[in-house]
Amino acid sequence: MTQEAIELWCEGQNIELPKPSALDALVNNPDYVDGVWLLIDVDISKLDTKPVRLNISMPQSLVSEIDNYAKAHGATRSGFLAQAAREAMRH
Repeated sequence: MTQEAIELWCEGQNIELPKPSALDALVNNPDYVDGVWLLIDVDISKLDTKPVRLNISMPQSLVSEIDNYAKAHGATRSGFLAQAAREAMRH
């Protein structure tokens, strides 16, 4: 579930992911005194945030439905299509 949350957070972002920090550097940092540490394995190969432009064809009526649905749910066409593709591949 953590992997999915990180993927969704990165989706559509054109950001450079930070390099991992050494645990010793964090443990010895006074800003994190009395902190609780949790290590999570994240597959960063799935976090490529560079957008790729696609050219696809579909009926205008479907594009209109997608746009209306996405807008009503605070999403973009690209974001909606990406999420729909992920959902379809999970099944």
